[in-house]
Amino acid sequence: MTDNKNCGHTFTNGLTYLLIGGGIGAGLALLFAPKSGTALRSDIADVTRKGYDATLEKATELRDQSAAAVTAVKEKAEAVYDFASAKISAGTEAINNAATSATGAVVDGIEKIQNEAEQVSKQIGNGRKSTNIV
Repeated sequence: MTDNKNCGHTFTNGLTYLLIGGGIGAGLALLFAPKSGTALRSDIADVTRKGYDATLEKATELRDQSAAAVTAVKEKAEAVYDFASAKISAGTEAINNAATSATGAVVDGIEKIQNEAEQVSKQIGNGRKSTNIV
């Protein structure tokens, strides 16, 4: 039985090596072909120009893809920042409301204790008003 898992991987490696070997062979064939110096230089210049143009085209594609990726990441980062900012603002407002409510409750409690102290003092009958507890 053969191992089918590595079959595609081996084929791809073999094809890659075949193409690399073909490129090297084509380059050597150009160098050793019985052509005049002018024709050989012209052929080399054509191959070089084609390679440069292909590289320039790929670089342009990569630049465009990178720009799109940067724009997408920037938009996502802004959305996350806006979301976090809104949550922090809501939390700050909730904390302020809770602090205001707690302060009001404490003040109400102090007033209630003072009123009860005054009533107790009056009930004892000494007629003096109680001093402030707080």
